[in-house]
Amino acid sequence: MSVPARIDEHDRRKATTTLWSLREDVRVETAEDGDAVELHGRWSDLRVRNPEPGLVETLRRMNLGPVSLDNVSPGDTGAGRRSWQGALLRLQDLVVRSLAFADSGQVLLSAVPLSHAARFSPEPPPESGLLKLSRFAVLRREGDLFQLESPLSLHRVLLHRPEAQWVVAALGRPVAASKAGDGLPLAGEVVREILGYLIGTGMVLVAQTTDGDFEEDQDPALRTWSAHDMLFHTRSVMGRDDGDYGATFAHVAQIKPQPAVKNRPHGPVVPLPRPELGELLDRDPPFTTVLEGRSSVREYGASALTLRTLGEFLYRTARVRSLGTAGTGETAYPSSDRPYPTGGAAYDLELYLTVRDCPELPAGIHYYDPQGHCLVLVSEDLAAAAELSAGAMASAALSAPPPVLITLTSRFQRLSWKYSGLAYALVLKHVGALIQTFYLVGSAMGLATCAVCSEDIAAFAGAAGLDWRTESPVGSFVLGPLPADARTPGERRPGHHLPVNGQDWPERSTAAHGS
Repeated sequence: MSVPARIDEHDRRKATTTLWSLREDVRVETAEDGDAVELHGRWSDLRVRNPEPGLVETLRRMNLGPVSLDNVSPGDTGAGRRSWQGALLRLQDLVVRSLAFADSGQVLLSAVPLSHAARFSPEPPPESGLLKLSRFAVLRREGDLFQLESPLSLHRVLLHRPEAQWVVAALGRPVAASKAGDGLPLAGEVVREILGYLIGTGMVLVAQTTDGDFEEDQDPALRTWSAHDMLFHTRSVMGRDDGDYGATFAHVAQIKPQPAVKNRPHGPVVPLPRPELGELLDRDPPFTTVLEGRSSVREYGASALTLRTLGEFLYRTARVRSLGTAGTGETAYPSSDRPYPTGGAAYDLELYLTVRDCPELPAGIHYYDPQGHCLVLVSEDLAAAAELSAGAMASAALSAPPPVLITLTSRFQRLSWKYSGLAYALVLKHVGALIQTFYLVGSAMGLATCAVCSEDIAAFAGAAGLDWRTESPVGSFVLGPLPADARTPGERRPGHHLPVNGQDWPERSTAAHGS
């Protein structure tokens, strides 16, 4: 709101004003002949032809910091002023709106646009009805400020002053607008102005009925989303956030890239047999047969996994085929090539095998060295190994503890050193790529395979001696011998055929716990 013409000293602290500025990443340039002004931002470049003089001066001042429009061009009135103020509204995706105390100019809070589609207008709270903070709103510190963000909002709200933070704190449960400032050393009008910003950005909800029914709580599209899942989703893709995204190499000046292959931990080493790829080509069933026959198997045969079988499985799925260097100059980093794909050839994933039943291996937790193609015993704590196996058994509804549990960990810095915005999402995509590789190779080899959907960070990091902040579990997979009555790819049971495009494919059912 604008500052009234006359305010006595007692009321002066109760008045607020609106300040306007441009996003910090916006650059303003004026053509030499003065017939156009250009704005260059993160997601758009705009050219305004024949701008009003007041608009050019306003944009120049806004580029330096928050200003009141009343103070920019006081002599510019009438149609010209209305014209350039209308132009500002058309530039909303580049404009930061702030609410400040009128007397001191101290900013209370700011609404920062995050997308080209962002539009903002303060929405005064209703005289009656309830308000509450959206369950998707997240309060955190960034730099020296608290900020509110929500995956449902195209704005970030910066809370510059404690007064704005107090109002947010009052909205943890439904409250009438007239009561939101109770107990706070703030004038009621200031509270209303703060609420207007919070409602306008979608951080605060307005009840649809006098009984306190909120549309967000009833929306079927939102009901199954958790706040952190939706925030992670919107912050790991583009379109609803203004963070840096992609291969930015943000840490190249401060941190050296990690090696392509993790240094082998200390412990007894067991070399693994290497298969002959030529023999595999002759022995393996056709790819389509393997793909169509892939399934999750939760029961195991009486025979034990051999070291030869385990060596072949790991060699075919996760070994280092070659080492190299990705990128050039200061952004160069060690890379490798392996049977499954990853972004930037970074290969952040590591494999640990919790062995329960492989006669040629001691029970315990083994690290797989993908370059040396060997196993390193890192823990002989059988109680810890049993806890991990029991957790996988319960999570995947296995009939018995798995003979071998493969835990996938990520060396997170392999990706976050290079990528911004998408690093952890990329970890999960890598997990999916490796899990599918496990399934296909296991199916071709006639093994019982099953992905596991939960990992215990604390239990595994403690058992394997890892710092979970730098390397921790992100996926797991169980491996064992097929039951005697199970089919291997290519086998057909009479009477159980499905015609597909003129071909017969083995029919299989999908278990309740997935396939």
